[in-house]
Amino acid sequence: MLTVVVYVVLTLIVAAALFALSVVVFGRSEPLPAVARGHTVTSLPEGPLRGDDLRSVRFGMSARGYTMSEVDWALEEAAAEIDRLRARLDGAGNGPQHSDAAGPERAPASGPGVTR
Repeated sequence: MLTVVVYVVLTLIVAAALFALSVVVFGRSEPLPAVARGHTVTSLPEGPLRGDDLRSVRFGMSARGYTMSEVDWALEEAAAEIDRLRARLDGAGNGPQHSDAAGPERAPASGPGVTR
């Protein structure tokens, strides 16, 4: 029984020594600074949107998934671009080139956007 206790104690001492050695050699590693409130990595290019622009959008993560305000902002930008393109098509004299299967046009959602 004494042999098992000695082995356990020696194992704990060796493990503690290896941990202390690794802290001395590699350091404690400094944590990254917190991201400033309101700052986002989500961006879309200025001007007309392309499909690849939307496919390359990346959103910041939060405790419950993506940051909702960033997703809302990106969807609002895409909706505004679609509205501009539809207005240009309708104003070209060719009449409406699209069908609204979802019903009448709805007003764009309002709310606080993400500042860049």
